[in-house]
Amino acid sequence: MGKGVMENAMTQKGAAHSGTARAGSQPLLSVEDLSVSFQSEGREVKAVRNISFSVRSGETLALVGESGSGKSSAAMSVLQLLPYPTAFHPSGSIRFDGQELLGAGEAAMQNLRGGRIALIPQEPLTSLNPLHRVERQIAEAMRLHRQDIGKAEMHDRIIELLGLVGVRNPELRAKAFPHELSGGQRQRVMIAMALANEPDMLIADEPTTALDVTIQAQVLELLHDLQQRLGMAMLLITHDLGVVRKMANRVCVMTEGEVVETGDVDQVFDRPEHDYTKRLVNAEPKGQPLPLQGEPEQIIQAEDLKVWFPIKGWSGRVRDHVKAVDGVTINLRRGHTLGVVGESGSGKTTLGMALLRISRSQGKILFEGEPIHTRNTKAMRPLRDKMQIVFQDPFASLSPKMTVRQIVGEGLPIHRPHLSREEREEAVRTIIGEVGLSAAVLDRYPHEFSGGQRQRIAIARAMILRPDLVVLDEPTSALDMSVQGQIVELLRDLQARHNLTYLFISHDLKVVRTLAHDLLVMRGGKVVEQGPADKIFENPQTDYTRELLMAALELRTHAA
Repeated sequence: MGKGVMENAMTQKGAAHSGTARAGSQPLLSVEDLSVSFQSEGREVKAVRNISFSVRSGETLALVGESGSGKSSAAMSVLQLLPYPTAFHPSGSIRFDGQELLGAGEAAMQNLRGGRIALIPQEPLTSLNPLHRVERQIAEAMRLHRQDIGKAEMHDRIIELLGLVGVRNPELRAKAFPHELSGGQRQRVMIAMALANEPDMLIADEPTTALDVTIQAQVLELLHDLQQRLGMAMLLITHDLGVVRKMANRVCVMTEGEVVETGDVDQVFDRPEHDYTKRLVNAEPKGQPLPLQGEPEQIIQAEDLKVWFPIKGWSGRVRDHVKAVDGVTINLRRGHTLGVVGESGSGKTTLGMALLRISRSQGKILFEGEPIHTRNTKAMRPLRDKMQIVFQDPFASLSPKMTVRQIVGEGLPIHRPHLSREEREEAVRTIIGEVGLSAAVLDRYPHEFSGGQRQRIAIARAMILRPDLVVLDEPTSALDMSVQGQIVELLRDLQARHNLTYLFISHDLKVVRTLAHDLLVMRGGKVVEQGPADKIFENPQTDYTRELLMAALELRTHAA
Protein backbone atom coordinates (compact mmCIF):
# COMPACT_ATOMS: atom_id res chain seq x y z
CA MET A 1 0.00 0.00 0.00
CA GLY A 2 1.60 3.30 -1.05
CA LYS A 3 1.83 6.17 1.40
CA GLY A 4 -0.72 8.32 -0.40
CA VAL A 5 -3.19 5.44 -0.60
CA MET A 6 -2.64 4.60 3.05
CA GLU A 7 -3.11 8.21 4.20
CA ASN A 8 -6.26 8.55 2.08
CA ALA A 9 -7.74 5.40 3.63
CA MET A 10 -6.87 6.65 7.09
CA THR A 11 -8.39 10.06 6.42
CA GLN A 12 -11.64 8.49 5.19
CA LYS A 13 -11.81 6.26 8.24
CA GLY A 14 -11.02 9.21 10.51
CA ALA A 15 -13.76 11.32 8.95
CA ALA A 16 -16.28 8.54 9.50
CA HIS A 17 -15.24 8.11 13.12
CA SER A 18 -15.13 11.86 13.81
CA GLY A 19 -18.60 12.35 12.43
CA THR A 20 -19.96 9.50 14.55
CA ALA A 21 -18.21 10.77 17.67
CA ARG A 22 -19.50 14.31 17.33
CA ALA A 23 -23.01 13.30 16.41
CA GLY A 24 -23.47 10.92 19.33
CA SER A 25 -23.29 11.61 23.04
CA GLN A 26 -22.24 8.13 24.20
CA PRO A 27 -18.57 7.60 25.06
CA LEU A 28 -16.62 4.97 23.14
CA LEU A 29 -15.28 3.54 26.41
CA SER A 30 -17.16 3.71 29.67
CA VAL A 31 -15.70 2.39 32.95
CA GLU A 32 -17.99 2.45 35.97
CA ASP A 33 -17.32 1.53 39.62
CA LEU A 34 -14.35 -0.66 38.61
CA SER A 35 -12.41 -2.50 41.30
CA VAL A 36 -9.40 -4.76 40.74
CA SER A 37 -8.03 -7.12 43.38
CA PHE A 38 -5.27 -9.72 43.41
CA GLN A 39 -5.03 -12.91 45.43
CA SER A 40 -1.63 -13.01 47.13
CA GLU A 41 -0.73 -15.68 49.67
CA GLY A 42 -4.34 -16.23 50.62
CA ARG A 43 -5.20 -12.57 51.05
CA GLU A 44 -6.86 -9.97 48.85
CA VAL A 45 -4.75 -7.02 47.66
CA LYS A 46 -6.94 -4.17 46.40
CA ALA A 47 -5.18 -2.50 43.46
CA VAL A 48 -8.10 -0.43 42.12
CA ARG A 49 -11.02 0.82 44.20
CA ASN A 50 -14.35 1.78 42.61
CA ILE A 51 -13.09 4.10 39.87
CA SER A 52 -15.11 5.52 36.98
CA PHE A 53 -14.08 7.32 33.78
CA SER A 54 -15.02 7.53 30.11
CA VAL A 55 -13.29 8.25 26.79
CA ARG A 56 -14.96 9.54 23.63
CA SER A 57 -13.84 9.02 20.04
CA GLY A 58 -11.03 11.40 19.17
CA GLU A 59 -10.39 12.22 22.83
CA THR A 60 -7.35 11.52 25.00
CA LEU A 61 -7.83 10.73 28.67
CA ALA A 62 -4.69 10.48 30.80
CA LEU A 63 -4.40 8.35 33.93
CA VAL A 64 -1.59 9.78 36.04
CA GLY A 65 -0.19 8.94 39.44
CA GLU A 66 2.78 7.34 41.13
CA SER A 67 3.96 3.81 40.44
CA GLY A 68 1.63 1.36 42.16
CA SER A 69 -1.34 3.75 42.04
CA GLY A 70 -3.39 1.31 39.93
CA LYS A 71 -3.14 3.04 36.55
CA SER A 72 -1.92 0.05 34.55
CA SER A 73 -4.24 -2.40 36.36
CA ALA A 74 -7.21 -0.26 35.35
CA ALA A 75 -6.02 0.01 31.75
CA MET A 76 -5.20 -3.69 31.39
CA SER A 77 -8.69 -4.53 32.65
CA VAL A 78 -10.11 -2.99 29.46
CA LEU A 79 -8.39 -5.64 27.32
CA GLN A 80 -8.80 -8.35 29.98
CA LEU A 81 -5.03 -8.84 30.13
CA LEU A 82 -4.62 -9.18 33.87
CA PRO A 83 -3.42 -12.57 35.20
CA TYR A 84 -6.82 -14.13 35.82
CA PRO A 85 -7.94 -15.81 38.11
CA THR A 86 -5.24 -14.36 40.39
CA ALA A 87 -6.69 -10.98 39.45
CA PHE A 88 -10.43 -10.44 39.73
CA HIS A 89 -13.02 -7.66 39.70
CA PRO A 90 -15.12 -7.35 42.88
CA SER A 91 -17.24 -4.70 41.14
CA GLY A 92 -17.59 -2.70 37.98
CA SER A 93 -18.51 -2.49 34.33
CA ILE A 94 -16.38 -1.83 31.23
CA ARG A 95 -18.32 -1.05 28.06
CA PHE A 96 -16.66 -0.48 24.68
CA ASP A 97 -18.92 0.82 21.91
CA GLY A 98 -21.86 -0.55 23.89
CA GLN A 99 -20.34 -4.02 24.42
CA GLU A 100 -19.69 -5.22 27.97
CA LEU A 101 -16.10 -6.46 28.25
CA LEU A 102 -16.04 -7.77 31.82
CA GLY A 103 -16.89 -11.44 31.47
CA ALA A 104 -16.70 -11.37 27.67
CA GLY A 105 -15.47 -14.59 26.05
CA GLU A 106 -11.96 -15.04 24.72
CA ALA A 107 -13.14 -15.07 21.09
CA ALA A 108 -14.82 -11.69 21.50
CA MET A 109 -11.76 -10.22 23.16
CA GLN A 110 -9.42 -11.52 20.44
CA ASN A 111 -11.50 -9.69 17.84
CA LEU A 112 -11.00 -6.45 19.75
CA ARG A 113 -7.35 -6.81 20.81
CA GLY A 114 -4.98 -5.37 18.24
CA GLY A 115 -7.89 -4.60 15.93
CA ARG A 116 -10.32 -2.08 17.39
CA ILE A 117 -8.32 -1.62 20.61
CA ALA A 118 -4.53 -1.61 20.44
CA LEU A 119 -1.95 -1.53 23.21
CA ILE A 120 1.48 0.07 23.49
CA PRO A 121 3.00 -1.72 26.51
CA GLN A 122 5.45 -0.15 28.92
CA GLU A 123 8.25 -2.73 28.55
CA PRO A 124 8.88 -3.56 24.88
CA LEU A 125 11.66 -6.11 25.39
CA THR A 126 9.39 -8.43 27.36
CA SER A 127 6.52 -7.87 24.89
CA LEU A 128 8.45 -8.71 21.71
CA ASN A 129 9.25 -12.32 20.79
CA PRO A 130 13.05 -12.72 20.98
CA LEU A 131 13.00 -15.49 18.35
CA HIS A 132 11.26 -13.55 15.57
CA ARG A 133 12.41 -10.66 13.44
CA VAL A 134 10.64 -7.30 13.66
CA GLU A 135 8.88 -7.63 10.29
CA ARG A 136 7.39 -11.01 11.17
CA GLN A 137 6.01 -9.71 14.46
CA ILE A 138 4.34 -6.66 12.91
CA ALA A 139 3.04 -8.85 10.07
CA GLU A 140 1.51 -11.26 12.58
CA ALA A 141 -0.42 -8.43 14.22
CA MET A 142 -1.75 -7.34 10.83
CA ARG A 143 -2.52 -10.85 9.55
CA LEU A 144 -4.82 -11.61 12.49
CA HIS A 145 -7.14 -8.78 11.51
CA ARG A 146 -6.39 -8.20 7.78
CA GLN A 147 -6.60 -11.53 5.96
CA ASP A 148 -7.12 -9.68 2.65
CA ILE A 149 -3.69 -8.03 2.54
CA GLY A 150 -1.05 -9.55 0.27
CA LYS A 151 2.57 -10.30 1.15
CA ALA A 152 4.11 -7.48 -0.91
CA GLU A 153 1.54 -4.96 0.28
CA MET A 154 2.12 -6.03 3.88
CA HIS A 155 5.89 -5.60 3.50
CA ASP A 156 5.45 -2.08 2.10
CA ARG A 157 3.07 -1.18 4.92
CA ILE A 158 5.49 -2.44 7.58
CA ILE A 159 8.37 -0.43 6.15
CA GLU A 160 6.13 2.63 5.98
CA LEU A 161 4.99 2.17 9.59
CA LEU A 162 8.58 1.85 10.83
CA GLY A 163 9.48 5.01 8.98
CA LEU A 164 6.48 6.87 10.40
CA VAL A 165 7.54 6.15 13.99
CA GLY A 166 11.10 7.34 13.37
CA VAL A 167 13.01 4.09 12.83
CA ARG A 168 16.07 4.82 10.72
CA ASN A 169 16.88 2.41 7.89
CA PRO A 170 13.49 0.66 8.22
CA GLU A 171 14.35 -1.97 5.58
CA LEU A 172 17.37 -3.02 7.63
CA ARG A 173 15.66 -2.79 11.04
CA ALA A 174 12.69 -4.83 9.83
CA LYS A 175 15.07 -7.77 9.49
CA ALA A 176 16.52 -7.32 13.00
CA PHE A 177 15.75 -9.29 16.15
CA PRO A 178 14.57 -7.35 19.24
CA HIS A 179 17.89 -7.76 21.07
CA GLU A 180 19.65 -6.04 18.16
CA LEU A 181 17.69 -2.82 18.75
CA SER A 182 18.06 -0.13 21.39
CA GLY A 183 15.35 0.40 24.00
CA GLY A 184 13.93 3.36 22.11
CA GLN A 185 13.94 1.47 18.81
CA ARG A 186 12.06 -1.43 20.41
CA GLN A 187 9.47 1.00 21.77
CA ARG A 188 8.98 2.47 18.32
CA VAL A 189 8.45 -1.03 16.92
CA MET A 190 5.70 -1.57 19.51
CA ILE A 191 4.05 1.71 18.48
CA ALA A 192 4.19 0.69 14.82
CA MET A 193 2.63 -2.67 15.70
CA ALA A 194 -0.16 -0.99 17.67
CA LEU A 195 -0.99 1.37 14.81
CA ALA A 196 -0.81 -1.31 12.10
CA ASN A 197 -4.56 -1.99 12.04
CA GLU A 198 -5.70 1.62 12.50
CA PRO A 199 -7.49 0.98 15.82
CA ASP A 200 -10.50 2.85 17.13
CA MET A 201 -8.84 3.15 20.52
CA LEU A 202 -5.23 3.12 21.64
CA ILE A 203 -4.16 2.23 25.17
CA ALA A 204 -0.71 3.76 25.59
CA ASP A 205 1.07 2.60 28.75
CA GLU A 206 4.08 4.94 29.11
CA PRO A 207 4.50 5.07 25.30
CA THR A 208 7.49 7.44 25.32
CA THR A 209 9.30 6.24 28.45
CA ALA A 210 12.25 4.74 26.57
CA LEU A 211 12.53 7.50 23.97
CA ASP A 212 14.93 10.41 23.84
CA VAL A 213 13.42 13.88 23.80
CA THR A 214 13.67 14.48 20.05
CA ILE A 215 12.06 11.16 19.12
CA GLN A 216 9.57 11.62 21.96
CA ALA A 217 8.43 14.85 20.35
CA GLN A 218 8.19 13.14 16.94
CA VAL A 219 6.19 10.19 18.33
CA LEU A 220 3.80 12.45 20.22
CA GLU A 221 3.22 14.48 17.06
CA LEU A 222 2.68 11.24 15.13
CA LEU A 223 0.15 9.92 17.66
CA HIS A 224 -1.64 13.27 17.71
CA ASP A 225 -1.77 13.40 13.90
CA LEU A 226 -3.02 9.83 13.58
CA GLN A 227 -5.59 10.46 16.28
CA GLN A 228 -6.94 13.46 14.40
CA ARG A 229 -7.15 11.61 11.10
CA LEU A 230 -8.58 8.40 12.53
CA GLY A 231 -10.81 9.88 15.19
CA MET A 232 -8.95 7.49 17.46
CA ALA A 233 -9.61 7.55 21.21
CA MET A 234 -6.59 7.26 23.49
CA LEU A 235 -6.21 6.11 27.07
CA LEU A 236 -2.79 7.42 28.09
CA ILE A 237 -0.99 6.08 31.16
CA THR A 238 2.05 8.12 32.07
CA HIS A 239 4.04 9.73 34.86
CA ASP A 240 5.34 12.49 32.58
CA LEU A 241 3.20 15.56 33.16
CA GLY A 242 4.75 17.28 30.14
CA VAL A 243 3.39 14.50 27.91
CA VAL A 244 -0.04 14.83 29.57
CA ARG A 245 -0.09 18.58 28.94
CA LYS A 246 0.85 18.06 25.31
CA MET A 247 -1.48 15.17 24.50
CA ALA A 248 -4.48 14.88 26.82
CA ASN A 249 -7.87 16.57 26.88
CA ARG A 250 -8.82 15.32 30.32
CA VAL A 251 -6.94 13.72 33.20
CA CYS A 252 -7.72 11.38 36.09
CA VAL A 253 -5.27 11.56 39.00
CA MET A 254 -4.88 8.24 40.83
CA THR A 255 -3.28 7.27 44.12
CA GLU A 256 -3.58 4.06 46.12
CA GLY A 257 -6.08 2.65 43.63
CA GLU A 258 -8.49 5.58 43.76
CA VAL A 259 -9.25 8.53 41.47
CA VAL A 260 -8.79 11.60 43.67
CA GLU A 261 -9.26 14.29 41.04
CA THR A 262 -10.51 14.49 37.47
CA GLY A 263 -11.19 17.20 34.93
CA ASP A 264 -9.76 19.13 31.99
CA VAL A 265 -5.96 19.09 31.92
CA ASP A 266 -5.54 22.85 32.32
CA GLN A 267 -8.02 22.96 35.17
CA VAL A 268 -6.44 20.10 37.12
CA PHE A 269 -2.80 21.17 36.62
CA ASP A 270 -3.28 24.94 36.95
CA ARG A 271 -5.77 24.82 39.82
CA PRO A 272 -5.33 21.45 41.58
CA GLU A 273 -7.70 20.86 44.48
CA HIS A 274 -6.51 17.61 46.07
CA ASP A 275 -3.32 17.66 48.16
CA TYR A 276 -1.92 14.68 46.26
CA THR A 277 -2.41 16.44 42.90
CA LYS A 278 -0.62 19.51 44.26
CA ARG A 279 2.34 17.38 45.32
CA LEU A 280 2.40 15.60 41.96
CA VAL A 281 2.37 18.86 39.99
CA ASN A 282 5.21 20.27 42.08
CA ALA A 283 7.31 17.09 42.03
CA GLU A 284 10.42 17.26 39.84
CA PRO A 285 14.05 16.18 40.28
CA LYS A 286 15.89 19.12 41.83
CA GLY A 287 19.32 20.07 43.02
CA GLN A 288 22.79 20.33 41.57
CA PRO A 289 25.67 17.87 41.12
CA LEU A 290 27.85 17.43 44.19
CA PRO A 291 30.60 20.04 44.50
CA LEU A 292 34.00 18.78 43.37
CA GLN A 293 37.18 19.20 45.34
CA GLY A 294 40.75 18.93 44.09
CA GLU A 295 41.86 16.65 41.29
CA PRO A 296 40.76 13.08 42.12
CA GLU A 297 42.33 10.10 40.40
CA GLN A 298 41.15 8.85 37.03
CA ILE A 299 38.94 5.82 37.61
CA ILE A 300 38.25 4.88 34.00
CA GLN A 301 39.76 6.02 30.73
CA ALA A 302 39.05 5.01 27.16
CA GLU A 303 40.94 6.02 24.04
CA ASP A 304 39.63 5.65 20.48
CA LEU A 305 37.05 3.08 21.65
CA LYS A 306 35.16 1.29 18.88
CA VAL A 307 32.33 -1.23 18.86
CA TRP A 308 31.49 -2.30 15.31
CA PHE A 309 28.92 -4.99 14.54
CA PRO A 310 29.43 -6.82 11.22
CA ILE A 311 26.70 -6.96 8.58
CA LYS A 312 27.02 -10.19 6.61
CA GLY A 313 25.68 -10.97 3.16
CA TRP A 314 24.05 -14.23 2.03
CA SER A 315 27.48 -15.78 1.51
CA GLY A 316 28.52 -15.09 5.09
CA ARG A 317 31.04 -12.44 4.08
CA VAL A 318 31.12 -9.17 6.01
CA ARG A 319 29.92 -6.44 3.65
CA ASP A 320 29.60 -3.57 6.09
CA HIS A 321 29.50 -2.64 9.80
CA VAL A 322 27.08 -0.99 12.19
CA LYS A 323 29.39 1.46 13.95
CA ALA A 324 27.63 1.59 17.32
CA VAL A 325 30.61 3.27 19.02
CA ASP A 326 33.12 4.88 16.69
CA GLY A 327 36.29 6.39 18.13
CA VAL A 328 35.14 7.59 21.58
CA THR A 329 37.66 8.95 24.09
CA ILE A 330 36.66 9.66 27.70
CA ASN A 331 38.27 10.34 31.07
CA LEU A 332 36.18 9.89 34.20
CA ARG A 333 37.48 10.80 37.66
CA ARG A 334 36.52 9.22 40.97
CA GLY A 335 33.44 10.78 42.53
CA HIS A 336 32.38 12.41 39.26
CA THR A 337 29.26 11.81 37.18
CA LEU A 338 29.52 11.72 33.40
CA GLY A 339 26.16 12.17 31.70
CA VAL A 340 25.83 10.46 28.31
CA VAL A 341 22.96 11.74 26.17
CA GLY A 342 21.78 11.34 22.59
CA GLU A 343 19.08 9.74 20.48
CA SER A 344 18.12 6.10 20.85
CA GLY A 345 20.59 4.07 18.83
CA SER A 346 23.32 6.69 19.18
CA GLY A 347 25.58 4.23 21.02
CA LYS A 348 25.09 5.34 24.64
CA THR A 349 24.31 1.91 26.10
CA THR A 350 26.89 0.16 23.89
CA LEU A 351 29.51 2.57 25.21
CA GLY A 352 28.62 1.66 28.80
CA MET A 353 28.74 -2.06 28.02
CA ALA A 354 32.13 -1.70 26.33
CA LEU A 355 33.63 0.18 29.29
CA LEU A 356 32.53 -2.65 31.59
CA ARG A 357 33.95 -5.21 29.14
CA ILE A 358 30.52 -6.77 28.67
CA SER A 359 30.65 -5.98 24.95
CA ARG A 360 33.71 -6.64 22.81
CA SER A 361 35.49 -3.52 21.68
CA GLN A 362 38.63 -2.14 20.11
CA GLY A 363 40.69 0.56 21.76
CA LYS A 364 42.39 1.16 25.07
CA ILE A 365 40.50 0.97 28.40
CA LEU A 366 42.11 1.62 31.79
CA PHE A 367 40.27 0.97 35.06
CA GLU A 368 41.94 2.45 38.15
CA GLY A 369 45.14 2.66 36.13
CA GLU A 370 45.12 -0.99 35.02
CA PRO A 371 44.53 -1.95 31.36
CA ILE A 372 41.42 -4.10 31.05
CA HIS A 373 40.87 -4.05 27.28
CA THR A 374 42.97 -7.21 26.96
CA ARG A 375 41.25 -9.13 29.78
CA ASN A 376 38.94 -12.02 28.96
CA THR A 377 35.75 -12.89 30.85
CA LYS A 378 37.55 -14.92 33.52
CA ALA A 379 40.15 -12.22 34.15
CA MET A 380 37.42 -9.61 34.57
CA ARG A 381 35.62 -11.49 37.37
CA PRO A 382 37.72 -10.11 40.26
CA LEU A 383 36.72 -6.58 39.16
CA ARG A 384 32.99 -7.18 38.85
CA ASP A 385 32.21 -6.07 42.41
CA LYS A 386 33.96 -2.75 41.67
CA MET A 387 31.90 -2.05 38.55
CA GLN A 388 28.15 -2.53 38.44
CA ILE A 389 25.31 -1.67 36.08
CA VAL A 390 21.65 -0.78 36.45
CA PHE A 391 19.86 -1.79 33.26
CA GLN A 392 17.19 0.18 31.43
CA ASP A 393 14.52 -2.51 31.58
CA PRO A 394 14.21 -3.83 35.15
CA PHE A 395 11.62 -6.50 34.35
CA ALA A 396 13.91 -8.11 31.79
CA SER A 397 16.97 -7.91 34.07
CA LEU A 398 15.34 -9.39 37.20
CA SER A 399 14.86 -13.16 37.40
CA PRO A 400 11.14 -13.97 37.65
CA LYS A 401 11.96 -17.11 39.69
CA MET A 402 13.85 -15.32 42.45
CA THR A 403 12.52 -13.33 45.40
CA VAL A 404 13.67 -9.78 46.09
CA ARG A 405 15.87 -11.08 48.93
CA GLN A 406 17.60 -13.52 46.55
CA ILE A 407 17.96 -10.94 43.73
CA VAL A 408 19.43 -8.17 45.86
CA GLY A 409 21.71 -10.45 47.86
CA GLU A 410 22.84 -12.66 44.97
CA GLY A 411 26.30 -11.09 44.67
CA LEU A 412 27.19 -11.17 48.37
CA PRO A 413 28.23 -14.87 48.65
CA ILE A 414 30.42 -14.43 45.55
CA HIS A 415 32.07 -11.10 46.29
CA ARG A 416 31.72 -10.94 50.10
CA PRO A 417 32.19 -14.60 51.14
CA HIS A 418 33.41 -13.62 54.61
CA LEU A 419 29.98 -12.28 55.61
CA SER A 420 27.78 -14.49 57.78
CA ARG A 421 24.17 -15.23 56.84
CA GLU A 422 22.98 -12.68 59.41
CA GLU A 423 25.32 -10.01 58.03
CA ARG A 424 24.13 -10.67 54.48
CA GLU A 425 20.52 -10.37 55.62
CA GLU A 426 21.27 -7.08 57.35
CA ALA A 427 23.00 -5.75 54.23
CA VAL A 428 19.97 -6.64 52.09
CA ARG A 429 17.55 -4.99 54.52
CA THR A 430 19.69 -1.86 54.71
CA ILE A 431 19.95 -1.29 50.97
CA ILE A 432 16.26 -2.08 50.42
CA GLY A 433 15.42 0.66 52.90
CA GLU A 434 17.80 3.08 51.18
CA VAL A 435 16.00 2.71 47.85
CA GLY A 436 12.63 3.43 49.44
CA LEU A 437 11.17 -0.05 49.89
CA SER A 438 10.21 -1.84 53.10
CA ALA A 439 11.55 -5.17 54.33
CA ALA A 440 8.06 -6.58 53.79
CA VAL A 441 8.80 -6.89 50.03
CA LEU A 442 11.77 -9.26 50.45
CA ASP A 443 9.81 -12.47 49.91
CA ARG A 444 7.87 -11.22 46.89
CA TYR A 445 8.66 -11.74 43.19
CA PRO A 446 9.32 -9.14 40.44
CA HIS A 447 5.94 -9.60 38.73
CA GLU A 448 4.22 -8.39 41.91
CA PHE A 449 5.68 -4.89 41.59
CA SER A 450 5.10 -1.83 39.45
CA GLY A 451 7.76 -0.71 36.95
CA GLY A 452 9.11 1.92 39.31
CA GLN A 453 9.35 -0.49 42.21
CA ARG A 454 11.21 -3.00 40.04
CA GLN A 455 13.73 -0.32 39.09
CA ARG A 456 14.42 0.41 42.74
CA ILE A 457 15.08 -3.30 43.29
CA ALA A 458 17.55 -3.24 40.39
CA ILE A 459 19.33 -0.23 41.89
CA ALA A 460 19.54 -1.99 45.26
CA ARG A 461 21.11 -5.05 43.61
CA ALA A 462 23.85 -2.89 42.07
CA MET A 463 24.51 -0.72 45.13
CA ILE A 464 24.71 -3.47 47.75
CA LEU A 465 28.32 -4.27 46.76
CA ARG A 466 29.35 -0.61 47.19
CA PRO A 467 31.09 -0.48 43.80
CA ASP A 468 33.56 2.18 42.63
CA LEU A 469 31.94 2.65 39.20
CA VAL A 470 28.24 2.33 38.39
CA VAL A 471 26.84 2.50 34.87
CA LEU A 472 23.26 3.75 35.15
CA ASP A 473 21.39 2.99 31.92
CA GLU A 474 18.17 5.05 32.00
CA PRO A 475 17.67 4.32 35.74
CA THR A 476 14.78 6.76 36.14
CA SER A 477 13.01 6.32 32.80
CA ALA A 478 10.30 4.03 34.25
CA LEU A 479 9.73 6.15 37.35
CA ASP A 480 7.13 8.80 38.06
CA MET A 481 8.25 12.35 38.89
CA SER A 482 8.20 12.09 42.67
CA VAL A 483 10.10 8.78 42.67
CA GLN A 484 12.58 10.21 40.13
CA GLY A 485 13.35 12.91 42.67
CA GLN A 486 13.79 10.31 45.41
CA ILE A 487 16.15 8.20 43.27
CA VAL A 488 18.19 11.26 42.27
CA GLU A 489 18.56 12.18 45.93
CA LEU A 490 19.49 8.56 46.76
CA LEU A 491 22.13 8.44 44.01
CA ARG A 492 23.53 11.78 45.13
CA ASP A 493 23.61 10.65 48.79
CA LEU A 494 25.33 7.35 47.95
CA GLN A 495 27.85 9.18 45.80
CA ALA A 496 28.66 11.58 48.65
CA ARG A 497 29.00 8.87 51.30
CA HIS A 498 30.94 6.33 49.24
CA ASN A 499 32.70 8.56 46.66
CA LEU A 500 31.00 6.66 43.84
CA THR A 501 31.61 7.33 40.17
CA TYR A 502 28.63 7.28 37.79
CA LEU A 503 28.31 6.91 34.05
CA PHE A 504 24.75 8.20 33.75
CA ILE A 505 23.02 7.29 30.47
CA SER A 506 19.70 9.03 29.94
CA HIS A 507 17.43 10.82 27.51
CA ASP A 508 15.90 12.88 30.33
CA LEU A 509 18.00 16.04 30.35
CA LYS A 510 16.29 17.38 33.48
CA VAL A 511 17.57 14.42 35.48
CA VAL A 512 21.02 14.54 33.85
CA ARG A 513 21.40 18.19 34.80
CA THR A 514 20.81 17.45 38.49
CA LEU A 515 23.59 14.84 38.64
CA ALA A 516 26.17 15.25 35.88
CA HIS A 517 29.43 17.15 36.29
CA ASP A 518 30.44 16.47 32.70
CA LEU A 519 28.39 15.76 29.60
CA LEU A 520 29.01 13.66 26.51
CA VAL A 521 26.62 14.04 23.57
CA MET A 522 26.53 11.13 21.11
CA ARG A 523 25.04 10.69 17.66
CA GLY A 524 25.57 7.80 15.29
CA GLY A 525 28.25 6.27 17.51
CA LYS A 526 30.38 9.43 17.57
CA VAL A 527 30.84 12.17 20.14
CA VAL A 528 29.48 15.46 18.81
CA GLU A 529 30.14 17.49 21.95
CA GLN A 530 31.68 16.94 25.38
CA GLY A 531 32.80 19.01 28.33
CA PRO A 532 31.53 20.48 31.62
CA ALA A 533 27.78 19.92 31.84
CA ASP A 534 26.88 23.43 32.97
CA LYS A 535 28.71 25.01 30.04
CA ILE A 536 27.04 22.74 27.47
CA PHE A 537 23.58 23.28 28.95
CA GLU A 538 24.06 27.04 28.95
CA ASN A 539 25.90 27.39 25.64
CA PRO A 540 25.75 24.31 23.35
CA GLN A 541 28.19 24.46 20.45
CA THR A 542 26.53 22.11 17.92
CA ASP A 543 23.16 22.19 16.18
CA TYR A 544 22.38 18.66 17.37
CA THR A 545 22.93 19.53 21.04
CA ARG A 546 20.77 22.63 20.62
CA GLU A 547 18.05 20.45 19.08
CA LEU A 548 18.12 18.09 22.09
CA LEU A 549 17.92 20.97 24.56
CA MET A 550 15.09 22.68 22.68
CA ALA A 551 13.02 19.47 22.64
CA ALA A 552 13.58 19.01 26.39
CA LEU A 553 12.65 22.65 27.05
CA GLU A 554 9.41 22.26 25.07
CA LEU A 555 8.25 19.33 27.22
CA ARG A 556 9.28 21.12 30.40
CA THR A 557 7.26 24.17 29.26
CA HIS A 558 4.20 21.96 28.74
CA ALA A 559 4.66 20.55 32.24
CA ALA A 560 5.14 23.94 33.90
